[in-house]
Amino acid sequence: MAEWRIRWQRVRDVVAPPVWAESDWRRFSQGVALLVIDHGQSWIIDPNTYWDMRWKLQGGGELIAQVEYIPQQKTTLIVAQQGGFTTGVVDSYTWLWAEFDMEGNFLRDPYWVDGTWKEALTMLLLPFQKQAGFYLEAPAQTPKELLLQEGARPNENATPRLDWRQ
Repeated sequence: MAEWRIRWQRVRDVVAPPVWAESDWRRFSQGVALLVIDHGQSWIIDPNTYWDMRWKLQGGGELIAQVEYIPQQKTTLIVAQQGGFTTGVVDSYTWLWAEFDMEGNFLRDPYWVDGTWKEALTMLLLPFQKQAGFYLEAPAQTPKELLLQEGARPNENATPRLDWRQ
């Protein structure tokens, strides 16, 4: 019965998705940024620090989350898809672009697209017993080209000082 209830809820959410306010998007974006910082591959190109975390999608392609931290200025989060429905159309499709000041507030209006990618990443932020892998198939590796680009070096201290980190 619980499985059918979950399926029915998913159908309702697809037909009439819940609308998030800007404060919901800020909390979600901060959560995804911290997830990527805590668990993603990291490197430094002075003075900026970068993190990259990827997942293979069940329908093909990858969901990519990247964070750029510019000390004492801003933190930028980008969530994009490569492959899947974007194959042959564009190199990548941006689902979310958010820039935070040092206190965690949006520096400019965030760009977002409602969609199933949001549910997939929300599942990673939920406690383990509430997770369900609807869209994400498996973690994917960060391409070595990002880590070996000119001026890049390993990040020994992977966690920046973010005032909005709780």
